[in-house]
Amino acid sequence: MDLEQTADQLYALAPEEFTAARAAAAKADKPNAKAITALRKPTVGAWLVNSLARTEPDLLDQLLQLGPSLAEAQRAGQGDALRMLGEQRRQLVGAVTARAFELTGRQPVAAARAEVEGTLEAALADPGAAALVRTGRLVRPLSYAGFGEVDTGGAAAQVPATAPDKATKKPDTAAADARALEAQGAMDDAVRACEDAARRHRGAQAQQDTAQAEVARLEQALADAREQRLAAEAVTRKAARQAEQAQQAVAQAQTRAEKARNQLDRLRRAR
Repeated sequence: MDLEQTADQLYALAPEEFTAARAAAAKADKPNAKAITALRKPTVGAWLVNSLARTEPDLLDQLLQLGPSLAEAQRAGQGDALRMLGEQRRQLVGAVTARAFELTGRQPVAAARAEVEGTLEAALADPGAAALVRTGRLVRPLSYAGFGEVDTGGAAAQVPATAPDKATKKPDTAAADARALEAQGAMDDAVRACEDAARRHRGAQAQQDTAQAEVARLEQALADAREQRLAAEAVTRKAARQAEQAQQAVAQAQTRAEKARNQLDRLRRAR
């Protein structure tokens, strides 16, 4: 198996299977071990786009062919055409992204969906990015800020056309090189994992901040409700006292009225 075939097989694997498979491939192919070990593990979003390039190339091309049309409409200032193409772009990007998750059986989590959509948008905006997407060997997602060129540096795996010549190397030096490259590959994977963890941490921190703000809002609402309850209790107590006073006044008035009736009766009988 040549290096191209090995790279294609590796980048067809899910990211969690990549590192072990890369180590096995390097061990099995000594002449190409250095180049194989140098292949970087893809992110989940990059792997999803790679899956599209391998299994749905026609669908991917249908989307990417909109890129030149969008650019031409923008240069020509064709507002109606640009709006129509923009709507087609949004629909196709959404459909192609959904297809990527269907192909791989992955849940369409927000972070991975954003990586796929961002990569497809970048490929629509930049022919160089589109060419990288078509290789099926992306190692990281692409993004487009709306102006300038897409940063494609290190975005896709670089596979040498021929295996490096190790004939003049001493066996122990070759083994040391292989171990060093394997360590470098592991470090790259660790760095990527660290970046992913940092991204998840930022997301969790944002959720925590939102939750804390909501807790503060609810605590304030609770404090306001308690104040309102205390005020209502005070009003209730005052009303109860007033009601009691009113009842006492009624009772006194009834007593006075009864006395007045009795006095009137006595006066009538005395006549």
